[in-house]
Amino acid sequence: MKIGENTEFKLELKTIISIIVLTSTFMGMYYTLQGDIEEAKKLPPAQIERLEYDLKREWMESHILSLEKDVKELKQEIKIIDKELHHGTKKK
Repeated sequence: MKIGENTEFKLELKTIISIIVLTSTFMGMYYTLQGDIEEAKKLPPAQIERLEYDLKREWMESHILSLEKDVKELKQEIKIIDKELHHGTKKK
């Protein structure tokens, strides 16, 4: 890239101020975020509330019961298929 003698680069005062304000805003946000992170590291770990625990437990129990029902149904179907296989129920 060659810049000749006739090349002009113009920056208005308004543009320079905008760049400075934008840069300082981002720097302020960065340092604020870093401070918040350090403060959060010092806090004790979040405690699970009883209601949240109860809801999760209730959901897991219902999910397990549903899975048990599905397993029982699958076992019954497997027994039927196994009987048909071993007893040779061939239809011709």
